[in-house]
Amino acid sequence: MDILQTALLEMCRKRRNIFFYPEDIIREMFPEDWRHFLPELESLINSLYKRGVIEVEETFNKSLISINEKNSVKIRCIAKPKS
Repeated sequence: MDILQTALLEMCRKRRNIFFYPEDIIREMFPEDWRHFLPELESLINSLYKRGVIEVEETFNKSLISINEKNSVKIRCIAKPKS
């Protein structure tokens, strides 16, 4: 498990059932260079979504979640991941 995934899951633990913007995590970790980590975050979000670990509040295309400076989604962790 990498540090970004650990930080995201920790945010889930803190927020419980509240949706949040995942890029807030990288903004906190890397205040100056957070934009450079958006592709890595997007990849992680898609992986966790496909595995049933997180849910997305609303998006037009749930098969591929896109995160960038102009487009974001809110996520939250699912208490018990889908099998």
